[in-house]
Amino acid sequence: MPVYRVTVAGKEYTVEVSNPRERPVRAVVDGEPIEVWVEEGAQVAGAMPASAASPVVVAPAVAVPPRTASASGDVTAPLPGVVTVISVKVGDTVKPGQDLCILEAMKMNNPIRATVSGVVKTVYINVGQQVQHGTPLFHIAD
Repeated sequence: MPVYRVTVAGKEYTVEVSNPRERPVRAVVDGEPIEVWVEEGAQVAGAMPASAASPVVVAPAVAVPPRTASASGDVTAPLPGVVTVISVKVGDTVKPGQDLCILEAMKMNNPIRATVSGVVKTVYINVGQQVQHGTPLFHIAD
């Protein structure tokens, strides 16, 4: 998998991209899996592997946060995959950064973490279930 050094607003990141032609582009940024929707016609400016001496700058892209809760409190799948572990149950109190479940995608285990504090009100998934991007996984509320 190609590895790049990317500088955004003066901060340098290590980015691994398995298939830059795939939409959305699935990448691992400093160890965190994300999906990036690249704008039509966007080009990579001066892309070089991480082994090259200088960092690169990537053209504008819209990043989909990997672990977000919607305004409704639903935590949704950031990528398609199979649920391999569920770490919480209804009634559990969670805090930001706490693991909720693991999604296996492209032979990688992707932890899905809470981004808000609250109580798990609903678990929409089961171990072994295939989920698509955007599928609700949990509902967290105060």
